[in-house]
Amino acid sequence: MRVIAGEAKGRRIASSRRLGARPTTERVRSSLFSILESNGLEGKRVIDLYAGTGTLGIEALSRGAEWADFVEDNPKRCALLRRSLSELRFTERSRVYCMKVERAIKSLDGAYDIVLMDPPYTLGPVHHVMEKVSGLTRDGGIVAAGHSKHHALDAEYGGLGLVRERRYGDTVCSIYQATGRAAVSQATQQEGGEVW
Repeated sequence: MRVIAGEAKGRRIASSRRLGARPTTERVRSSLFSILESNGLEGKRVIDLYAGTGTLGIEALSRGAEWADFVEDNPKRCALLRRSLSELRFTERSRVYCMKVERAIKSLDGAYDIVLMDPPYTLGPVHHVMEKVSGLTRDGGIVAAGHSKHHALDAEYGGLGLVRERRYGDTVCSIYQATGRAAVSQATQQEGGEVW
């Protein structure tokens, strides 16, 4: 798995099949970050929940995010992620929290511009997390959630409203923002079998 764009473009992100992480595919990452970059990534504070190998947060750092926190509950994945951040020279702009996402939401400061999350499909629809995740965002913050097409998410969660969605095979990328805010285009259309 490699970084797609930015200062670390083409650099490898450490991974291990033995640890069972399912990294977000390059196609999905490329689509997601084309949306996020349309609203700007420079100087943004990002948190990557269910980080696994850290592909989403690392991509954000490479594309200009000021800071990224990573939340992952598997100690071996945390160690692998710290290694990647060190090798890519992102250590001074990041921190890895080895804890459950539910605990992180309660304990971390809600000061993020962008919340990235791609939970394991084995968890099913993570409605309980979506209900609380807006507490991590700054005013106008964006929540980008990856999930299986079989685990549909709701249109609204605790002050967050769905503003954009796109499907790639079994994976759906849903973008939320605080209800009433319009930093992300609200237009949706059917295009080539994909929701957009």
